[in-house]
Amino acid sequence: MARGHALIVDDSSTARIILARLLERADLSSRGVATAEEGLERLRQETFDLVFLDHLLPGMDGFEALDAIKADPELRHIPVFMYTSQSAERYRRDAKAHGAAGVIGKQVDRDQLLTTIEAILADEPAEAGLFPIGQSGQELTEQSSTRRMTGRLATLEIAYEETHDELRHLRQSLARMEALHQEHLDLRHRRLKWLTLGSVAGLTGVVLLFGMELRDLSVVMESVNGQLTVMQEIVGSLVDLVEVGRE
Repeated sequence: MARGHALIVDDSSTARIILARLLERADLSSRGVATAEEGLERLRQETFDLVFLDHLLPGMDGFEALDAIKADPELRHIPVFMYTSQSAERYRRDAKAHGAAGVIGKQVDRDQLLTTIEAILADEPAEAGLFPIGQSGQELTEQSSTRRMTGRLATLEIAYEETHDELRHLRQSLARMEALHQEHLDLRHRRLKWLTLGSVAGLTGVVLLFGMELRDLSVVMESVNGQLTVMQEIVGSLVDLVEVGRE
């Protein structure tokens, strides 16, 4: 059973998949939605331990959704991370002002994300969160290059896994299609076989029936020939009697 449940609010299906895969490695289940409105509805229907919230969304934006979460007494305790490509210091300050626990870049550092999640699940302060709020610009500059590289590697790794899974599903689909095609060919072969056997049987029946008709016709012809012979004999006898009478 998963140690926690996270909500991912992002209109990009790719971003949702990448983050969901990372969360799986931290033994967290997740649910993804495409809009803030749907995210708020899910928060009121299910229990979540974390929320990852994109900033630019159709309809209500990320900060508006964050304000709605923090204004709800039933939801305000849930840590919310802005999951966005924005990383400016001013944005982090704005996110903190709205009540976010931190700002996580789309090209996320997997190890730091897992460390942050571990701290949150252990009810410890998430001071080492990805792009944490309040971190100095100098520290961010020193870490930006490494984070970009590790984030891109993590993204590529997950993209590779997704491609591998898609290829596996494609192979399975092709195997199923081939099996269905072979089954269809076998069925057609069986039908053709039975049709051929039926045709041969039918033709044989017709030949036999025709033979029987010929045999019956021969019997009739023999009977007719016999009757004609008898008639010829009778006519011959009559002719002989006529000749005798004349004499």
